[in-house]
Amino acid sequence: MIVVNSIPVQIRAEDVLQTLRVRIQKQQEAMSVVQKGIEMISPRAVYTFAKVKSVEKAMVTLDVGQPIQSIVLADMLKPEQTVALFVVTMGESLEQEASREGKTSILNAWVLEQTGNYALGIASAHVKAQIEETLRGKVSSFSPGTGTGRLFGIEQQKVIFEILDPQTNIGVHLTPSFLMVPRKSVSGIYAVTNREYVACQYCPRERCGGRKKPFIGEYFSINCEQQTPV
Repeated sequence: MIVVNSIPVQIRAEDVLQTLRVRIQKQQEAMSVVQKGIEMISPRAVYTFAKVKSVEKAMVTLDVGQPIQSIVLADMLKPEQTVALFVVTMGESLEQEASREGKTSILNAWVLEQTGNYALGIASAHVKAQIEETLRGKVSSFSPGTGTGRLFGIEQQKVIFEILDPQTNIGVHLTPSFLMVPRKSVSGIYAVTNREYVACQYCPRERCGGRKKPFIGEYFSINCEQQTPV
């Protein structure tokens, strides 16, 4: 188990502001809010490596914890390969401040939320790079509930959390509906795969600010004899 209590991320307020596309009249105010948000983040992570013991239909069994049910993981992973389970968070301070700001300024609350999203992306990339160095290859990311949730159900969060215990290690817990608190957190599995997997490619939702790749259609399971979409 590897716990990182302070992820070394460097974030420039100018870079964050550029992604927000705030009107010129509001840019000075927004810059001040972004700088405030950067000071409030507390990027932390916990991750561990595990070996795949077996893959059967839509079930992957690791050498730690309970089996994980996922169509796409069963397609992409192979027995004996090493994968990494992870949780990364920005902490709760920024979210609490965004909630307070929301009572008087929707713009300021939104800017803080977006600053947290930006920082989470930077911190996650740092952890990903560390894991790729250990696994010696470019990894795909599999997160419960991403896309439409059909390929890797959000309820599988509970298995990852049972293994990593992020509530104890970095202060992240699950709600009864398997959402993470603080919200500016991300979890999942990194694994070296023969072909890159990006959940966005199989998600038809048009209005999504986090889209990384265009929708290409339904996902076809390579382990399905009928090759029907799922």
